[in-house]
Amino acid sequence: MKDYDTLNDNEKRNMLASVANLYYNAEMTQNQIAERFFTSRSKISRMLKEARRLGIVEIKIKEPWERDTDIEQQFMEEFLLRDVRVIPTKETTGTLVLQKLGEVAAYYLDNLLDEHTILGMSWGNTMYHTVKAVKTSKNIPITVVPIMGAANVRKPERDSLDLSKELAAAYGGSYYYIYAPLFVNSVEVRKSLEEEPNIKQCLDLARHADIILTSVGSIEYKSWKDYLSTTDMKNLEKKGAVGHIGGHFYDQDGNEVKTPFVGKMIGLGIQDIKKTKNVVCVAGLEMKAEAILGAIRGGYIKTLITDESAAKKILLLNRES
Repeated sequence: MKDYDTLNDNEKRNMLASVANLYYNAEMTQNQIAERFFTSRSKISRMLKEARRLGIVEIKIKEPWERDTDIEQQFMEEFLLRDVRVIPTKETTGTLVLQKLGEVAAYYLDNLLDEHTILGMSWGNTMYHTVKAVKTSKNIPITVVPIMGAANVRKPERDSLDLSKELAAAYGGSYYYIYAPLFVNSVEVRKSLEEEPNIKQCLDLARHADIILTSVGSIEYKSWKDYLSTTDMKNLEKKGAVGHIGGHFYDQDGNEVKTPFVGKMIGLGIQDIKKTKNVVCVAGLEMKAEAILGAIRGGYIKTLITDESAAKKILLLNRES
């Protein structure tokens, strides 16, 4: 091979096209191509990356469902998100929408997970549908850890503890439990429990998670009636709370709404969630639009997977305020 760096632009593009053709169409390995051109495999690898950067090679991945790429582009332009998926809404019930979002999220997550990934798991119906939709051929040593204590006492299969176990099992990885409830009776009890070796280890792992998989919730009493009184909920509304993530409430601008019971909560702090490299939020339905927008504005989520009706409402709310 002539010294690539001495070639003119047209010669470089021809050379890159030749290398790319051998790799992608002739299915030769990088080592085989390197031998043909009397160069190194690392040089061929750099040339293939260069071919993609220059648009000589375009890779298009066909996902097994439709996406509203126009709305996705609007989201990327208006919000500081790492990635977004918006799925057209054809389902007739909220449950079917959540099931479809779960399928999309499971597929998306499968492409993110790699060996030794630490994944923090939240709770709720959307997380349940996501974990149930996981179909993977990977067998990799991921670690799944809940980001909060046991929250869903009525439906434990939707709690972060059981979901952590099930997701880890799907990948042949390991999981951890936080052997404590979401809320305890006092700040002193919380501090004491968080020094317990098992709980301390779990929370430390969750704080170093590569990915947190979560949803966001709107302000609904039925979701919190096991923990908060009607007076607590009214106070939250008076303070402007529109949603919650990981047990923490926030207003329409994403500012945390301080509550007396947050000091009694066992789990990651809202700033711990915000610092995580990639928080993948799976949330849909128009009723959650305000909660999703608040979480985006607060910087609590990096990747959003939602449906078309929720996405349109989010854009409308953002432009009106």
